[in-house]
Amino acid sequence: MKGDAGMKKIPLRFWASLAGFSALVVCMLLDWVEITGSRTALQLQFSPEKGEMSTLIGFISRPESPVLQNVLLIFISLLVLALVFIIISILLQVFCIVDENKLGADKSGAGKLIKNTKNTEKLQQILLITGFSITAVIPLAFIIYTMSINDPSLLRPSLIPVIQIAVSLAAMCLAIDKVRHAVKKDWQLYILLLPAFAMVFIFVYLPMYGIQVAFRDFKAAFGIAGSEWVGMTNFTDFFASYYSTRLLVNTFLLNVYGLLWAFPIPIIMALLLNQLPWRRYRRFTQTIIYSPHFISPVVMVGIIFLLLSPTSGLVNRLIEWSGGTPIAFMLESSWFRTIFIATDVWQHAGWNTILYIAALTAIDPSLYEAAEIDGANKLQKIRHIDIPHMMPIIIMLFILNCGAMLSSNTDKALLMQTTANIPTSDIIGVYVYRMGIVGGMYSYTAAINLLINVINFFLIISVNWIARRSKQASLF
Repeated sequence: MKGDAGMKKIPLRFWASLAGFSALVVCMLLDWVEITGSRTALQLQFSPEKGEMSTLIGFISRPESPVLQNVLLIFISLLVLALVFIIISILLQVFCIVDENKLGADKSGAGKLIKNTKNTEKLQQILLITGFSITAVIPLAFIIYTMSINDPSLLRPSLIPVIQIAVSLAAMCLAIDKVRHAVKKDWQLYILLLPAFAMVFIFVYLPMYGIQVAFRDFKAAFGIAGSEWVGMTNFTDFFASYYSTRLLVNTFLLNVYGLLWAFPIPIIMALLLNQLPWRRYRRFTQTIIYSPHFISPVVMVGIIFLLLSPTSGLVNRLIEWSGGTPIAFMLESSWFRTIFIATDVWQHAGWNTILYIAALTAIDPSLYEAAEIDGANKLQKIRHIDIPHMMPIIIMLFILNCGAMLSSNTDKALLMQTTANIPTSDIIGVYVYRMGIVGGMYSYTAAINLLINVINFFLIISVNWIARRSKQASLF
């Protein structure tokens, strides 16, 4: 028992970083043994006709590829730097492990010791996260480079995934060390979350195996693994195509205009609904403005064609009664974005007020009472009470909308598209449907979707970073 009382408290992140470092070293050693065998790395010659695949170390011995040598030297230098960071973080963890018995005995220096320990832990965590981040990025950068030169035989399938798995497990252990107190306190709730985590892992993360379709010439008869690897060819083909600029511009403008017009309207509607004094009338109004959300895109586009028909449409009848000339709205490309956004606002604005109304109902009524005592009118209450309480929800929804700048309502755009309005209605979603589902170019369209998702990811990260730096609400 005396020995147990004198033991030091070792944090889980120490074992996580030690395990991650050990896994990386073992991977490198095994790979070195595999490529050297009976020969040395300097004697290794690349023979693609024999199916031999070199590793990062073996590539350096290729005098016929000086550019590749320099690139891989940079990769290996960064990898070594990452390992040095991890080693230093481990050493810092060893020195900052506190003996609780000594800390209790030496009360005079306890405060200074705790402060120094916290500073050391911050430095250690920075080094550890930096090391793991570099170690995770290097294999990805190596994959991107080898795909860019269209030489899949340069890939080493054994080293890269193992490094990724080792880094992921170590990072997972590091995250567990951060939340272990919460898990111990509410472990029953985390057990209830396990089915949800399992479902997300099975139906969201495991299918990511199919992402490699974007880098292959996919043939259903051969499957994903049996299809030919073409690297970045699908991506370069998209940017080299005649329609790529028009697709990107049309999709981006449609979403930007939609954000400028459709995003503020639910906020205004929620503020107006909150000012209605009659509860029954408020509920009736909410039901009316929610109902269009449940109309299917097919029915919605059918209504649009009927209302905007140049011969029998209600809108053109009103134009004629006013002395104007009927307009073929669906045959003019200049009207497509206006019709698309206006009908989108009519259909979904009421539904989008739900979160804002929920934020308004959570406001303490005493704030309104105090404002009335101070002589505030309705506009002043909205400005100084309602809007500040809605601001976190507004910012979070704005960030999410910015993360979908190159996404689109493909069903509605496809149904609204006519031969005459193609110059503005031809967006990425419609093009992917036409080339992928109709044309059977699965790899090509998978590459386009992957590219769009990557761009949207960086957009949402950037907008969230700006919101956090400006000390506003953020998603993470």
